[in-house]
Amino acid sequence: MINKFKWIPYPSIEKADILNNPYCGLYSIYRFYADNKYDINLISNHQICLLEINLINFNDRPLSMEALGNIEWIFRYFTLHKKQMIVRFLYDWEGKGLDSEPKNIGIVLNHMEQLSDLLKEFEDSIYIIQGLFIGSWGEMHSSRYLSEEHMTRLAYKLYDCTGEGTQIALRCPGFWRMIFKTNQPLDDKTAYSKLIRSRFSLFNDGILSSYTDYGTYGYIRAKVSYNYSDKWIRKDELNFQNKLCRYVSNGGEVINNCKYNDVETAVRELRIMRVSYLNDGYDREVLDKWKASKSPSSKPIWKDKSAFDYIAAHLGYRYLIKDIKVSPPLKGGIKIKIKLCNTGFSSSYHRFDLKLALAAIINTNFYEYHINTDTRFWLPNETVEFETFIRLDALKDKHYILCLAIYDPRIGKYIKLANSFSPGSYKGYYKLGEIKLANII
Repeated sequence: MINKFKWIPYPSIEKADILNNPYCGLYSIYRFYADNKYDINLISNHQICLLEINLINFNDRPLSMEALGNIEWIFRYFTLHKKQMIVRFLYDWEGKGLDSEPKNIGIVLNHMEQLSDLLKEFEDSIYIIQGLFIGSWGEMHSSRYLSEEHMTRLAYKLYDCTGEGTQIALRCPGFWRMIFKTNQPLDDKTAYSKLIRSRFSLFNDGILSSYTDYGTYGYIRAKVSYNYSDKWIRKDELNFQNKLCRYVSNGGEVINNCKYNDVETAVRELRIMRVSYLNDGYDREVLDKWKASKSPSSKPIWKDKSAFDYIAAHLGYRYLIKDIKVSPPLKGGIKIKIKLCNTGFSSSYHRFDLKLALAAIINTNFYEYHINTDTRFWLPNETVEFETFIRLDALKDKHYILCLAIYDPRIGKYIKLANSFSPGSYKGYYKLGEIKLANII
């Protein structure tokens, strides 16, 4: 029997902060030659770091044990600092891919094989492998290995050499379609499955740079395309990315100050592409344009923020609690219903744990409840509703704080919300409000 019940929600506002959550946001670049030993210093507090590891001094032979040891040290350093690594192996930093990469594809394949143990050992920290080792700057152009046969062979080999939790990013949507011989992107049945293509994503180092994003797209309409390798017109490629990148990541760098990266167009197309990460240092002219422009959002919380602030805050997922309802006791328990919206440009591509808890106010009693939901399907601009029923016969106290946490078990971090709750967080949990019960029998 409950004679009294009271739900007291804590005040909450949406905040205009960059949340710095895992797997999304701005990134900095760190460059290494595989045969050199480095003293590494972090140059930003970003969660994501792009590591470019140059193998040019091994373009005619296997990687040495010293080189493998150096790469292990690099991976271990960023893992110890709890960073998510985007790793790009390459043979060129000068735009001379044909001259720098191995003359025999067998050497590239062997390098992948040699790196396999490390890539699997550090699977939890290696978020993405960018590219297939080939081309100028590792960007899969200016290479002798761009045929369907060669790229398919490299892609399947790299798949075998990487951990199941690591995505492999291809430079163009046309490469994705060519390698997997389909014009159909992933859907909710093929995503996160055992299919090889479910682990292949995209990257673009020419985002918003021109009509074709510097050759990323082409001039063929999808409906009249006859080859999987065709590069489609911009509108069709954006639509393809919008569908594919519901389930795999997309990111890179913006370049070339032009109308395609003016603020309104940029925000609209970054959202369509579901971009989750961007280079924090390039192209400086484009980034400075965004910093000098006002936020495009009509929401009051963004009125004093720049377009750059708005874009950086919406890269990837951004969870906002919209509503909390706690029903009076009925049938021996209370029902808690929460509505949450992902206001970011993309989903999270790793599954998080969602937990509710009741924390007794007068002692240390703490009751946790795991909610069965797959956060990978919390899509942008969609409201997710979940509820749980808490039985009262297991509770020993009369006054609790209702708490919520979203936790990444892969790297051991709590996910920050876009809400600002008072009076703050509790052991990684957000305090949502108080529940008062009396005369529990």
